[in-house]
Amino acid sequence: MARITTAAISLLAVTLLVIGAAPASASIFVGPGFGTACAEGSCPIYNGSLNAIGSNSLDLYQSSTGPVALNALMLILAVPNNPTNALATNPVTSAQLHVPGTNPSSTPVTVGGLSGETLMTHGDLYGNLNLLDGELIGFTQLQGADYALFPAVYDPTTNPIANFSLYTINLTTAVSFADLDLINIDFTALPVGTFAFGYGTPSLTVTDTPFAQAGVAGVPEPSSLALCGSALFGVGLLGLGWCRRRAGG
Repeated sequence: MARITTAAISLLAVTLLVIGAAPASASIFVGPGFGTACAEGSCPIYNGSLNAIGSNSLDLYQSSTGPVALNALMLILAVPNNPTNALATNPVTSAQLHVPGTNPSSTPVTVGGLSGETLMTHGDLYGNLNLLDGELIGFTQLQGADYALFPAVYDPTTNPIANFSLYTINLTTAVSFADLDLINIDFTALPVGTFAFGYGTPSLTVTDTPFAQAGVAGVPEPSSLALCGSALFGVGLLGLGWCRRRAGG
């Protein structure tokens, strides 16, 4: 009897574990575009988080942790201060899939139209878009990062960020976008302080971009940042002035 009871308890435990197990999830890192030093993300520019994107390109790179094969996903853009910075037209001009992410050969990605805007004034980014939440990215996280990164543009007193306009652009691939793959995205221009994220939900699993690996527009590209770091280390304040001129500040 004891053996039967023990077996029954073990079976129940396994059943509950399977039923209650959360679906596997993967992460999409945002970088400045194919072939750049930080194309695979993880080049923090703000408090250990965020990656700079290029002036006219960015990329979505799927990490190798919990990879998920995707043939449909979306690019999400969070643009500060509607209506001043509202997007009138789709900024994305083309996209290409690299399998794996370092492969110079690519296949075209079908780019959908620009969605209507969803105004975000509080709460969570993915929640505001009525998407399944993988990561929680709060309004105040985005607002605080823009204040810190762009004090000459956004100021809590003189030019506060009251909202973010959320836009989505669907991306469709003929070949699956999976772990260590990269989608390069070309665009015309984005307002300073615009955040970029990737998102997909294959079979109800969530594949998205955490705040730490999101991209932000308006920061000098990583190559410029690296040069500035060397200049500051070598020549002090003189290097600081050179970096500001190079970055356009």
